[in-house]
Amino acid sequence: MTDIDLRQLRYLVAVAEKGGITRAAERLGITQPALSRAIASLERSIGVPLVERRPRGTVLTAAGEVLAERARAIDRQVSMAVWQARETSDVVPPIRISARACEFEILRELISEYVAAHPGQSVEAVMADWRTQLSILRSGGTELALVSGEFDDEALDSVVLTVHERVAVLPAGHRVAGREIVDRAELLPDPVIGWAGSSPAERAYWLDGAPLAGPEVEDLLQLLVQVRLGDGIAFVPRLMLDDIPLLPGVAVVRVNGLAPACLRLVWAEQRTSAAVDRFVKHVAA
Repeated sequence: MTDIDLRQLRYLVAVAEKGGITRAAERLGITQPALSRAIASLERSIGVPLVERRPRGTVLTAAGEVLAERARAIDRQVSMAVWQARETSDVVPPIRISARACEFEILRELISEYVAAHPGQSVEAVMADWRTQLSILRSGGTELALVSGEFDDEALDSVVLTVHERVAVLPAGHRVAGREIVDRAELLPDPVIGWAGSSPAERAYWLDGAPLAGPEVEDLLQLLVQVRLGDGIAFVPRLMLDDIPLLPGVAVVRVNGLAPACLRLVWAEQRTSAAVDRFVKHVAA
């Protein structure tokens, strides 16, 4: 039998847990066609159908359900084997922690403070793409992740490090753009820009209950351009705007009643270690 990639098994488990290809792809941070190809490749390796395409979505076959259940156990066993190997080795492996660009400087500062207090421990900062950061964490590619905002916390644990303000980004000609602070209710008529590929939890956070959803973007520059063009407004953590020049024609306003951004340290609930526990406790303190 052709060797089976552990990643393929994790993909199948995601399809089982999310109830279809589309939502599984969102959780994994990959495109729907890429996930479909991976599942098809797994089916060819196994030799039997694992998923059934229906008009209203994709469901697992009986064989797929059996394999997905066994795959969960395999994933846990592999993770435990890796953890035990690291714990019994004389070599202390580095703790790998991911952060997105807007939180990367904060992560570097946290690591610097921790290493100063624990000189024998090596910690690596990993620049993350927001679309794949949590899937990499779940699969063991990193031990921790620094995340701002809400997210799908399935199989994840976290601790809140700090809470910081979110602000509204508006076209400069917007009716409230000249004010320092407004109420959230005053912005209800405006469509709110979201992020492409967001999970339901992320989408709810970025839109903040907006009755109208605006266009979806891939990065911060696209977001600012859409705002300047008048295609919608956006709610973003102020931290995201601190280190970049705003485009001409864009204004920032504080908002009463807007849910804040929680900065969290996140880890997979089945994958931890004494070193990770020390880092979490140090940073949380």
